[in-house]
Amino acid sequence: MTLRLDIDLTDEQKAAMAAIPATVWFTRVVYRNAASPLHPNLQLDQNNEMKQALLNDWVRKSVKGKRVLDLFCGNGAFSFIAALAGAKEVVGVDYAEERIKCARVVSGTIPLNCQIDFRCGDVYKIAENFDTPFDVVLCFGGLYHIADPAFVLREIRRLVKERLILQTSQVMPYPGNWAKFIVRRKDLTREGMTSIRGGYGTWHYTVKCLREILLHGGFRIIDERRPPWLKRRCFHWYLARCEPY
Repeated sequence: MTLRLDIDLTDEQKAAMAAIPATVWFTRVVYRNAASPLHPNLQLDQNNEMKQALLNDWVRKSVKGKRVLDLFCGNGAFSFIAALAGAKEVVGVDYAEERIKCARVVSGTIPLNCQIDFRCGDVYKIAENFDTPFDVVLCFGGLYHIADPAFVLREIRRLVKERLILQTSQVMPYPGNWAKFIVRRKDLTREGMTSIRGGYGTWHYTVKCLREILLHGGFRIIDERRPPWLKRRCFHWYLARCEPY
């Protein structure tokens, strides 16, 4: 996904953007007179395009006039999409400080009618960081990296008033309630894939398992999506729009 903005940058803003390493730009940003670097892993760009195709309408229909929390926000792509779609307030949270710095640089280039903020945070303690819940919480991409996703979803539930919009990867194409945990042997952090660390692991789940985890977390599923059949070999994804109960 490329975030395209009908804005001209000043020379100072161009210099600030150019100073950020390409490996931090999980989503590329293109202005009228400049563009951010392209992440060296081109699969990320394909992933982001598919996320936009599957999630944009859910986000835009859900956020107008709302307070929005964007978990695993990366360098802020969906935070900005929510803000431009009319959200009243957006807070983006990511564990990686360099991504948050990048999101703040981009934020400084966009005239917005909503309050927007980016901060580093630990999703295991996410409910401790906010005094009041958000109308809408976005949770894209990070759940399968979490060692205890069932616990984290219960923590997220404490912050959701109206909607949770979820996207996760590593979904297994099997019937039944199954999950497995796989430790990664390769370390790709030097290539800018900061979540792919040697010795760390990821969960692989079936759709039924994810439904049960969401139920345990306190969410009722309103709508579900998967990528088109011919794309599922590349995009092992599950998406859900949920309400708390």
